[in-house]
This record gives sequence, C-alpha cells and structure tokens, in this order.
Amino acid sequence: MRPPFDEHEGGTVQEMHLRTGVTVGVSRTGSGPAVLLLGGLGMPSIVWEISGLTNRLVAAGFEVIAHAARGIPPASAPPAPYSVDDLAGDVAALLDELDLTSNITVVGYSLGAFTAQVLLQERPDNFRAAVFIAGLNPSPLVEIVDNMELDLIEATGSLPTSVSTFELLMTTLPSAALQDHAAVPGWHTIFADDTNRWTGAEGMKGQLTASRDWTRNKQSHLDRLSRIGIPALSIAFEHDLFFPPAGEREAAGRIPDCEYILIPQAAHGGLSTHGAEPVKRIVEFCSEVKKRHAAG
Repeated sequence: MRPPFDEHEGGTVQEMHLRTGVTVGVSRTGSGPAVLLLGGLGMPSIVWEISGLTNRLVAAGFEVIAHAARGIPPASAPPAPYSVDDLAGDVAALLDELDLTSNITVVGYSLGAFTAQVLLQERPDNFRAAVFIAGLNPSPLVEIVDNMELDLIEATGSLPTSVSTFELLMTTLPSAALQDHAAVPGWHTIFADDTNRWTGAEGMKGQLTASRDWTRNKQSHLDRLSRIGIPALSIAFEHDLFFPPAGEREAAGRIPDCEYILIPQAAHGGLSTHGAEPVKRIVEFCSEVKKRHAAG
C-alpha cells in the first residue's frame, strides 16, 4: 500500500497546525481550480511530484495541494490508533484553514481513497470530481498484512525494516520486475531506506490501524458508493494484490458517473512504476471536468 519513496527536491512544504491538534505538511503549487492529492499508507507527498502528476496538472491550469498526513514527516504523529475518519477530519480542517471549500477535485490513492470517500460523504458540496487510485474495494490481503505488521509492532515495539522491505517488494512491484534478477537489488535498496518514511512508530501503527479497520468494514463503505453524485475516475492496476482489478471494476460500477480504467502490467505501486498512463488519464479527466464546469 506504499508506493516507493525516493529523495527529490520538490515544492516548498509548509507545516500547518490544525484545529484537530495535528500538524500536517502541505504544499501548494500552480493556479486555477484546486486538485487535492491524498496519498496512501506511509506515502510521502513527494511521490506525486516524482510521478510527474503535479507538474502536469500545474501545466494544465490547476492549483495542486498535497499534504503529508498524520504520521508522515513533517506531520506530527499523535498516539495510535487512528481511523479514516480522523484522517478525513485533518483534511477537512486543512481545507478550512486554506479557505478551500468548493470546486475541488480530490485524488486519493489507496488509504487516501478511503479518506476521500469520507470527505465526499461528509462535505459533498466541497467537491466537483473525484479520482480513486487503487482504493475502492480492498482485498482481504490488506487486513492480513496490516494485522501482521501491527502484531509485530505490538510484540517488538517496531516493524523490522526487513519485513517492511519484503512486503513492499512483493506488493508494489509487478511480477516481471520481481523476476528480473538485475532489478530486484536496486528496488530493495530504495525500499530498505525507510529512515524518513514515518514521523515515528505511533504514526505507522496509527495508519495501519486506520487501514485495517476500514477494510474490516468494507461492505458498508461499498454500499455507500452509490451516493457519490459527482463525476469520478477509478484507476486499477492489473497485478495489484491489495486492490485486484475485478473488485475495483465492480466497485466503480456502483458510482453513478464513474469511468473505470485498467493500467496493464502494473502492481499496487503503479503510479511510480508505470506512471505515464495514469498521470495522463488523471490530467485528462480533471481537464474535462474543468471544461464541463466552465460551460455551466
């Protein structure tokens, strides 16, 4: 559930203390209608820039807002557990702080897609479109992996880097990359460098708990998808173990106005490993929504 992290010089990140008591990191780039980017579990907001999505959206005439959720540097990490409602509450407070209350397109990846669903339920008037990337219909594997990692944290006080690295390799990369003997060591080096991925152990534990608890109650969340009354785009990855395409397609079909697309040959980390097509489709979708909105 965590796309690969890499060091990268991006836009200025501002720390903002919210009414929820949490400090988050937020960056704002470009001008125009707002596009809010909500990342996955343990996903630093810089991944959006690495994929090229931020620059493409800015070039297409959008303001891009990305934030580091509670538990991810430079955000604070209050004591676990967290819920998806907690994460959504932070985002709602952030939008109020930034005075962004209408015509927002929200893009949620994995855990960020869970957060987006809560925001759409609780503040529907704030949003005019939504993009869900691998985050509508979690496989039972999500709860299994989350429980495994939470059990290890409970038993040892932390998650061994070797465990998190193996999980990232097996779920983020498509099978072709995992079978490439020359490529695996390089990916292993990237994933093993998790020094700055979390604000602290409470942040990891908190986000894992939020993900697990949402997955446990996924049927109730699926049942509410039909209430989404704005244009939506669902992006699935062919080899995603956490959000298999068949389930994502079925869930997307519950949303009245939702386009579903499948990115071939990609696994859960498809935005990073096969980013060209999803970035292209997201920018096209946002641009089409902007055109429709301008036309009245």
